[in-house]
Amino acid sequence: MTTANTTGTATPASSAGNLVACRSVGRTYGRGERAVVALHAVSCTIEPGSRVALSGPSGSGKSTLLQLMAGLDQCTTGEVGWPAWGSTPFGHPDRVGVVFQEPSLDDRLTVLENLNLHGVVFGVPRKLRRQRIEEMLALVELTDWADKPARTLSSGMKRRLEIARALIHDSEIMLLDEPTVGLDAQTRERIWSYIRRLRNE
Repeated sequence: MTTANTTGTATPASSAGNLVACRSVGRTYGRGERAVVALHAVSCTIEPGSRVALSGPSGSGKSTLLQLMAGLDQCTTGEVGWPAWGSTPFGHPDRVGVVFQEPSLDDRLTVLENLNLHGVVFGVPRKLRRQRIEEMLALVELTDWADKPARTLSSGMKRRLEIARALIHDSEIMLLDEPTVGLDAQTRERIWSYIRRLRNE
């Protein structure tokens, strides 16, 4: 598996100046005969300001690699580092926003409450949190839905809310695991439009 920058060129696994560097990363679940290799010897880098896509069939380890990059799991072999910050993913979790493949909103909470809870968990001060929530709601065009329960949103709106939630703490890296799967063509294009806009800003 390799990474590609916005020009489509494979990026070698060096570390200097890169935002993320994976070196011979592997992840195995279980032991002995029941061991399952989810990822084997993956090396790649991601440069600041780039947009990278992981491509591969189902079960090839894409989600596993994203979890390792986000610090949500630990490598069995190799390492994931953030050279630009001189740390591992576990050192600065507040710098990463994650949109999971499966829905992860609390449907019992309103749009506003979902965003506020995330900001509280990541320690965003109240005044800044209020400002960030307003900005993110405007960005994903959900301001008018702020007081509506998340369960009343369409699939596309929920996805936009999850993207907004991943940005409440002003993350510098966004990891999106199939963010548009199951969405209609129009909604899918809107989501990618938001992502392109975020990158430019």
